[in-house]
Amino acid sequence: MNLFQWVAIIFIGCSLLVEVVRAIGHKRLSWAKSFRITIWLVAAISILNPTIVTRVAQTIGIGRGADILIYVVTLTFIATTFYFYSRYTRLQRQITDLARYLAIHEAKHPETSLADSDH
Repeated sequence: MNLFQWVAIIFIGCSLLVEVVRAIGHKRLSWAKSFRITIWLVAAISILNPTIVTRVAQTIGIGRGADILIYVVTLTFIATTFYFYSRYTRLQRQITDLARYLAIHEAKHPETSLADSDH
């Protein structure tokens, strides 16, 4: 093993340990925790034996293992960006609905408005 593998395995081992301890502490293993633990395990296996990634890449028609990692990271980044953008727009709509509700409620009942309740 080279220096990078040692450093990466120590980092991944600590991260994996934190995930497992949190999962045990909550006494429930959600799909998100299972997914993160799986990602850490796959990363550790890939770092310990890089030829596995190359074989997987060649099996699906990509020449090098590094290329498949770039593709996976790029697609994951795009999917994550779309996910968080949709959550952001949903939050904007909810804030707009809430502001609209408060404005209508205060217009109908000005004596019970939120500004009056603070005094």
